[in-house]
Amino acid sequence: MFDELPREDVTRTIDAMVEELLDAARLSRPPVDAIALAQGQLGMVVVLDQRQPQRGRAQRALGKKQIYLRPEPREERHQWTVAHEIGEHLKSELLARLGIVPSEARAMAGESLANLFAYRLLVPTCWFCADVRTFEFDLLALKERYMTSSHEVLAWRFLDLAQPCVVTILDNEHISRRRSNAWPIKRALLPVEKLCWEQVTHHARPATMRDDEWTVQGWAVHELEWKREILRSVRSEL
Repeated sequence: MFDELPREDVTRTIDAMVEELLDAARLSRPPVDAIALAQGQLGMVVVLDQRQPQRGRAQRALGKKQIYLRPEPREERHQWTVAHEIGEHLKSELLARLGIVPSEARAMAGESLANLFAYRLLVPTCWFCADVRTFEFDLLALKERYMTSSHEVLAWRFLDLAQPCVVTILDNEHISRRRSNAWPIKRALLPVEKLCWEQVTHHARPATMRDDEWTVQGWAVHELEWKREILRSVRSEL
């Protein structure tokens, strides 16, 4: 059912619910601590479980929803898992606001409703739209402000804004995800994107490259045994 609704209606409804949660928690600026929200505003129990095989699971016991988290090397993974579970917890209410009976809802094409909620909870639209202008789409500066969000979540949120762009994520020298919110794109990098990516991966620092048609920003997210680079590409004439 809700896969047939305009995406704008779905995201607008999610954004409204996120703002209500933030207001109830008296949060007026990032970062959003999804774990604190789950425990403080929604009465959930969040615990680490060394025996947990998957990243996280939820169950209800003694009238409360309990979220069990597998220990992870980065706190952002815990935040994403809990944000997703909050989305699952509020799914029935979201569907009701969209005018859909939960029992009649079908799976959403593309991102799940809980995933969309998690993106918008960790990086709320009501703050992000202004912050990207203030920080000129600098992913590393935004990461310092939205510290509970991963670089990838922040980069993917660029696609939800009005500004047309292409976001590309490369892991260990291979394109893992590439998407545009405006123009048809090919899987392969454009020449200027490749130059920017080479600069970023070789020097492990941000770079900006331009040609007659495109402006490309690039950032490195490197660890000892894993290298990720993120590109944001914009048509120069725009």
